[in-house]
Amino acid sequence: MTTLVSLLLIMVTILISLLIGIGHLLSKQHLPAFQADAALVFGTGLDWKAKARWTHAAQLYSRRLVKYIIVSGGIPVPHQSQTEAEWFRDNLVLLGVPGKHILIENQATNASENAAFALPIIQQHKFKTVILVMSDFTGLRAHLTAKRVWAGSGINIYNSHASSGSHWNPWTWWVSKEGRRLTNYVVKRLFRYRLLQYWRLAD
Repeated sequence: MTTLVSLLLIMVTILISLLIGIGHLLSKQHLPAFQADAALVFGTGLDWKAKARWTHAAQLYSRRLVKYIIVSGGIPVPHQSQTEAEWFRDNLVLLGVPGKHILIENQATNASENAAFALPIIQQHKFKTVILVMSDFTGLRAHLTAKRVWAGSGINIYNSHASSGSHWNPWTWWVSKEGRRLTNYVVKRLFRYRLLQYWRLAD
């Protein structure tokens, strides 16, 4: 009986460690040891995601970790006459980021387009280091998407993703229904968009 209990405890420990590992893998974080040229903030019309992302981007700027912020998103925000990018810009200004240091990409409708339509802006300004800002549970997806779209561009990609607070946590995501739903959402898209083939580039 004691042996069985010990075996079950070991199995439970392994399972929990695996789940935590998945959470931290999905929320990929990696900051440069110097000030980056820009942060690319992926747009969203959902309030809690948006506020977390623009707040996080503003903190990166105030800590002098980035020189510029690119806000990307062309979808109209519900109940407003603004696109996601315009909405993000206005809130970044309210948080103290100078408008002249905010660059707008006003056409993208998904994560792949966020990266693709931001590329001409990045190249125009000769940016070489870009920090991606996405919701934490979509960190790896954002990184692999940017790696695919920016392949051969010479851009160095870093990651500093916004916390989802009570909605999702890399340590305990499997405990809540919402956490499991969000994880399932992003894992499915890693396979649907064939992003895992860029795994070797995901350092």
